[in-house]
Amino acid sequence: MRRLLIGLVIAVSLASSGAAAAQRHRIGAICNDDTRSKATGSGACSHHHGVKCWLYSDGTCTKP
Repeated sequence: MRRLLIGLVIAVSLASSGAAAAQRHRIGAICNDDTRSKATGSGACSHHHGVKCWLYSDGTCTKP
């Protein structure tokens, strides 16, 4: 029983550490003129009338 409990604790800790590594991150932008950019920071879409939304690794696009 003790081995089972220890194994369960290890499995849960590994799973939770993997979830932290899977956090979303910015991968680019869609500009206001509907062009796409791979830039992820200040100056992205500067010649395309600014950023319409930021693209993230989980497939979401959020407004700035």
